[in-house]
Amino acid sequence: MRAELRVWAEALRARAEAEGLSFPPVLFQEVEPEEMAMLAAYGGFPRRYPHWRFGSEYLRQREVYRYGLGRIYELVVNTVPVQAYLLKGNTPLAQKLVMAHVYAHADFFQNNLAFRPTPKDMLDEMAHHAAYVERTMERHGARSVEEFLDMALSLENLIDPHAPYIRRPEEPEEAPEPARLRVRPYLEPYVNPPPTPPKEAEEGASPKPLPPRPTRDLLGFLAQHAPLAPWQKGILEIIREESLYFAPQGATKILNEGWATYWHTRLLLPLLTPEEAVEFAELQAGLLAARGFNPYRLGYLLLKEVEERWDKGRFGPEYEALPLGERLRYERPVGEGRKKLFQVRTVYTDLPFLEEFLTPEFALRHRLLSPEDLPRFEEAKRALLFRLTNLGYPVVQLLDANHGNRGELLLEHLYEGVELDLKKAQAVLENLHRLWGRPVRLKTVVGGKEAWLKAG
Repeated sequence: MRAELRVWAEALRARAEAEGLSFPPVLFQEVEPEEMAMLAAYGGFPRRYPHWRFGSEYLRQREVYRYGLGRIYELVVNTVPVQAYLLKGNTPLAQKLVMAHVYAHADFFQNNLAFRPTPKDMLDEMAHHAAYVERTMERHGARSVEEFLDMALSLENLIDPHAPYIRRPEEPEEAPEPARLRVRPYLEPYVNPPPTPPKEAEEGASPKPLPPRPTRDLLGFLAQHAPLAPWQKGILEIIREESLYFAPQGATKILNEGWATYWHTRLLLPLLTPEEAVEFAELQAGLLAARGFNPYRLGYLLLKEVEERWDKGRFGPEYEALPLGERLRYERPVGEGRKKLFQVRTVYTDLPFLEEFLTPEFALRHRLLSPEDLPRFEEAKRALLFRLTNLGYPVVQLLDANHGNRGELLLEHLYEGVELDLKKAQAVLENLHRLWGRPVRLKTVVGGKEAWLKAG
């Protein structure tokens, strides 16, 4: 990185820490547009396992930049140290803005509870995953491994994003096994083969249900129980591990980008010359443009709203009891805005953030709707929250892996008013059938009535 940018990176880091942000070391690199397109296709990582979808995304990113349809100003990766990439060719002010933005992202990654279980060594993990898949291709043929990857990636959203945070009470703690080596999940079958299951104590004893309780973690279940080769189970574990890594980022997109936008504004503006302030205003206007669904704009405005409300005492039972018109004029200065912002940063994800703070008062103040549209506010808010639930994917759980005592998978779509895309659902069921080797049934709702989809 150029000497001028290193000076600014240090100045912005010092300002961020003085304002109360905390983060691990941040490594900045300037990269050319071609390299930035490659990194974006790989989710910010320099190395991923070989698959055609990464190449397709790279070509899309490259053409978007080439034809002036958009540009990636920065990429930041949730690792320790944090890896951040700056696009060569940006103006000096744009690079300063991006660095301030990155420090706020780094603070969010370190302090938001959704990222607490996330591994911070994913640069190494992604490289290990790539090496594993490449070795598997050498041993079993590139075509067969690619075909299996296609099937596995069609199921990458069939995980339980809450699994890393929960220890189920019915899952007893297992005694440690000193003789077993700690290895990555996809190497487990090779290094620590499973012990031979004990025979039933009494002949005719009823088998335990499988799974013992309904589960959304179909990828984890298949990796453990499907009749697959060890290398295939290893690939399923890789897809699952990476999906769980990216899940918190999808669940905090609005809040995370709003937090970074709030802080790059606060950190950078006092350091600018009048000429730079004009350029900053232009960049900020583009970033916060009211076009479609803009997570930067919505997150930033909501955080500003939270700060103002808690500074002016617009919270609590007294405030909540007021009619809407009086809430807009209510003021009881208490100066707790900054404290509330850091609490929101720590404990919220997008869904509770919007549920609590996206209010009719906010919508009226920022002209998101007119007074005559107020009766439709709750309906529109519910639609937005539903769109964000489970990252927009339908929630499906596994009820029984031995349905009808025939070894069939019984799945249930947790219907909440939106029907499945039947064509896509059928394709996923076909891939599940190929992996499981037995028929797969899915209970859902079509046309307001219970319906069943089947593969096999």
